[in-house]
Amino acid sequence: MDAAAGSGFYAELAVVPAGRVVALANVALEPSVIDTRHFYPKNVSIHGFQITNLLDHGYDPRPDPREIADRVAAGVYRVPVESVFALSAAADAHRQLERRGNRGKIVLAVAGDLA
Repeated sequence: MDAAAGSGFYAELAVVPAGRVVALANVALEPSVIDTRHFYPKNVSIHGFQITNLLDHGYDPRPDPREIADRVAAGVYRVPVESVFALSAAADAHRQLERRGNRGKIVLAVAGDLA
């Protein structure tokens, strides 16, 4: 996730194959130049938006967090969990993630949070 953009944006493309870069602003206020030869072979996608552009066209984001929280509380959204690892087993969790075979989230649980 990149909020600065500018000349530092290029470093964000050092993501894993099929990874995603999210550009949500350009705080640096300088051009973001990207050499596409570095992300096409890895099937990397870049997603970007600017909230002020949406506001200029009448979008009001204030009700959204309450609506989302209500839906979460009502169980509308379900997050599939593949595995839960203790924080001390973070290296094992990362190895599983690198195999890219998971079909749900890999969760690191802090002590006392293991189900």
